[in-house]
This record gives sequence, C-alpha cells and structure tokens, in this order.
Amino acid sequence: MAKAKETKKAMSAEEKAAKKKARLEAIKNRPEGQRCNSKQIDVIGTDNGTVETWGYPVVAARKHIGVLTTTIVKDKGGNVISTASTWVPGNLTIKAKKGHGIITGVKPKKEKEEDTDTEEDEAKEASKAKKSKKND
Repeated sequence: MAKAKETKKAMSAEEKAAKKKARLEAIKNRPEGQRCNSKQIDVIGTDNGTVETWGYPVVAARKHIGVLTTTIVKDKGGNVISTASTWVPGNLTIKAKKGHGIITGVKPKKEKEEDTDTEEDEAKEASKAKKSKKND
C-alpha cells in the first residue's frame, strides 16, 4: 500500500490540471438527456416511443434508506408524455451497466478496527480462562 501512496504524491501539478480539465470536458460532452445524479435502470422501446426508468439511491448519515425511481414516458419525437416517481424503502442501491441496471442490496463494509478489537478481546478472555483453570 505504501507504493500506491507514493504514486499519488508523484503526480505533478500539470498532470492534476490535465486530469481535472479532462473530467470537466467529459461532463460537458455527456449525451443529451443524461441525468447526472441518477443511474439508468431500464429503457423500453415501444411502437409509440420509449419508457425510461432512472434510480437515485438515497443515503442519510451514511446509511442507505432506499431508492427513488423515476419513470419517464416519451413519444417518438422525444417529448415527455408522462412521469411517475416511486419510493422503494430498504438498505438498497443501484448497480448500473451500459443501458440497464438493477436495484440491489448494499454490501456491508468490513471495519478493520472492530475486527482487531474483537480478536484482542477474545485472546484476553482465553488467557484469563486458562489462568482461572490453573488456580483451581
């Protein structure tokens, strides 16, 4: 891991500026109609137009509380005919790929501090148990 930190520090100011400029340019040139905060879940093409479904995971105090889905119905000309929003409660997020996505559960993050604390506590308890057996 020390090598990864070294490579980050080795980036010059010019490289950082170039990277930032490229990122901003990508934001400017994103496809028309792309929603920056939501992820595309589904696009259904029909004879009369398309039905697009977008999802936005809602997080409060670093805890996922649900997903807000928005469905947009467009005619052949690209004009919006109807919209609908739905709230899906739960510990959920969205995994999106090109052109589609799914609503899925959030993977729990492993906390290293808690793991080391419990291992140390178990070791202490085991040593205390051994000492108490010797005293008996």
